[in-house]
Amino acid sequence: MTTILGYIAEMLPYLLSALPIILIFRIIYNKMRGYEKPHLIHEIGVVIFLLFMTALFSQTILTFLYTGPNVTRSFSNINLVPFRVFQDNYYAITELNFWQPFIINFLGNIFIFMPIGFMTPLLWSRFNQFWKVALFGLGISLFIETIQLSQARSSDIDDLWLNTVGCMLGYRLYLVTKKLFPRINYLVKKS
Repeated sequence: MTTILGYIAEMLPYLLSALPIILIFRIIYNKMRGYEKPHLIHEIGVVIFLLFMTALFSQTILTFLYTGPNVTRSFSNINLVPFRVFQDNYYAITELNFWQPFIINFLGNIFIFMPIGFMTPLLWSRFNQFWKVALFGLGISLFIETIQLSQARSSDIDDLWLNTVGCMLGYRLYLVTKKLFPRINYLVKKS
């Protein structure tokens, strides 16, 4: 729990810096599109989504304030073996009695992408298909992993499928929410 709170504390400066920029961007965007009275609930959702993306990028690709483990820039920090995460986590848990890699690396990679799978179809009708949400999540994950190749971070093929699974679970949660509370979908989407 301390590690998760540490990540949240590291995100706060980025979020506070990004909020006014996002608000100004949305005002300019809506003026350029000719929206005199933007859909308020949709705009709040878009701002929340953009703040979430800021938080995600602050912990994955903006490394100048990164406080996690440093790795050297070598090919040894690149995992191209699919599903190695299972072996690594099994070893950490059974041999070292160390659960943090499972919680942060395995579950964290899934949970951190669930909001993307939930919010994109909620906010934008064009993402209201499973394959589009999965492809969008895979694209964001691939972007992050590619950027991390040039940084003092590790890059892992398992992160791609874990993040995509997170998007798919987020989309499933969206479908359940849409079925149980159809009015939410109607309120948030732009008319």
